[in-house]
Amino acid sequence: MKTLLHCPPLFAVLLVAGAVFAQEKPASLLPVFGAEGREFTAKAQGGKAIKGWLPTGWDDNSEWATLAATYTKLKDGPKEGVTAVRIELKDLGEGQLQLTSYSGKRVFKKGVKHVIEGWLRGSAEFKVGVRQPGDPYEFYVEHELSGGKEWKAFKAEFALEADKEAFIMFVMPGTGTVDLAGVVVREVK
Repeated sequence: MKTLLHCPPLFAVLLVAGAVFAQEKPASLLPVFGAEGREFTAKAQGGKAIKGWLPTGWDDNSEWATLAATYTKLKDGPKEGVTAVRIELKDLGEGQLQLTSYSGKRVFKKGVKHVIEGWLRGSAEFKVGVRQPGDPYEFYVEHELSGGKEWKAFKAEFALEADKEAFIMFVMPGTGTVDLAGVVVREVK
């Protein structure tokens, strides 16, 4: 009877599969920023509109602001299989554009390290933060993100000083265009 060590091809396959599985990152705490999505139109203040396409589970939260914005699904993501969305903030009076996933609302535990990762392209001012869900709508943590003419990976780490209910929110405080792709939020072990 042969053991696994005496079946080199089988042992090699199991070894490689184990290594791949061990390196796989845990699933995102947010809905997948993926290819499944929907078209939408929402009214903003001042008779303006927010419209376009967003991945399932992701929402624009800017209807309280005076702005006109368009979200467009792109075909040229940073790599094969990564969904990308162009965010174009055309007209801004008061407020800011806010993109979030309400289903990503959760209690982030004190001292537990998390990371927000993805890809960014464009030169508009763009931030990501961890925000409380209710009044006074403060950010517990905010990170400025910078892109460029080509896709650039970003990584923003955070750990809160107390248990806090919060959700992840991307913010665009001024007009311009930015492309966002492959957003993942995970706990760092």
